Amino acid sequence: MTTQVELLVDAVAVIDNELVPDAWIAVADGHIHAVGVGRGGRPPADVHTSLHGATVLPGFIDVHLHGGGGHAFGADQDASRQAARFHLLNGTTALLPTLATTTMPSLLRAVGELGRRPELEPGRARLLGLHLEGPFISPDRRGAHDPTLIRPPDAADLMSVCEAGLGRVRLLTAAPERPGFAELAKAAADAGVRLAAGHTDATGAELRAAIDAGVGSLTHTFNAMRPIAQRDPGVVEAIVDTAAFCELICDGIHVHPALVRALRLLAGPDRVVLVTDASARAGCADGDYQTPQRRVEVRGGAVRLAGTDTLAGSTLTILAAARNYAAYTGARLPELAAVTSGNAARLLGEQHRLGRIQPGYAADLVVVDDRMDCLGVMSAGVWARAPGARAPGARAPGAPARPSVAPPSDAHSDSTRDAHCSPA
Repeated sequence: MTTQVELLVDAVAVIDNELVPDAWIAVADGHIHAVGVGRGGRPPADVHTSLHGATVLPGFIDVHLHGGGGHAFGADQDASRQAARFHLLNGTTALLPTLATTTMPSLLRAVGELGRRPELEPGRARLLGLHLEGPFISPDRRGAHDPTLIRPPDAADLMSVCEAGLGRVRLLTAAPERPGFAELAKAAADAGVRLAAGHTDATGAELRAAIDAGVGSLTHTFNAMRPIAQRDPGVVEAIVDTAAFCELICDGIHVHPALVRALRLLAGPDRVVLVTDASARAGCADGDYQTPQRRVEVRGGAVRLAGTDTLAGSTLTILAAARNYAAYTGARLPELAAVTSGNAARLLGEQHRLGRIQPGYAADLVVVDDRMDCLGVMSAGVWARAPGARAPGARAPGAPARPSVAPPSDAHSDSTRDAHCSPA
């Protein structure tokens, strides 16, 4: 059987941290077959697709999200597929479904169902594994997690979850200052699970020690952490004195734009990892929503536990996060490619196959215009959203255009563009 080759031409592509005009990309068998510039060296192709000068980025990778489009990741396979499809249509070609603190039976059911799913399924983002956000977190920094379900670090519990998930658990968020964390860390290492420090009351010194002992990343940096003080810099000490990756929810709600700029300066663009922490309400209109566990309110794009000021995830997409990051920091496209894809690939140890536009890498690509609007999404060599196709809810031709990047006061403006949900 002859392999079909699709040749993408007339593109501007981010290749090895450079913005390359007049680029072409040959795709075959779900992978990038070759890349080049101009007309020279182009291989024979069965399909030619002109991108008319649009920009091609590596597909976005989100290591922290709970749902989207009105659906949550968990034991309900149809809901998980719908959530993964929502994010795929917004440019996220690979992700780690993230499971928050819940009862142990519920957690085992959810990891069991998600763990059985293949990495690739038509019409949804690549499932790279699972992220456990809890239950081994700090009750003092619990955020929206149910305090009655938080558990002390327990290596045996973790091993039970990893076995139920058929080895698909890739990332664990835990509080390193809690008794039992050292044993939990050893069990995680034995199971091939990467550790993140989050929902933690650790001091800066405790965070730095945990990172020296194997913690590789900070979960939603600045959120659900000990506040910064002049004699206890807290998370700032970890950012400055270690090489840990730093998740960032860049919606203008979770983290002030000035702190976004500070993180970029302190950590450098090769350690910032944009995440959404998206709830099922990502893509939904403002309103009141009932979940199986709780009631939440969406107001101005912010998701909060009903009747409180406690944030409960976001309505963000990586696409909108990238636009906000550019608005707050002035970052250009090569840096946006790093913080939306390349850095996450390195965090997960997937940098050999994901996060770059190079021969041999997965043909996971996002096509954007000069306003960072999504024009097309390719997953494993197949167009999930053909170039130029509008997603549901996107601005119709002739409608007023938005500015090229969202200003801080409009940080969440794109999070309701591509799906619709009905308030309870």
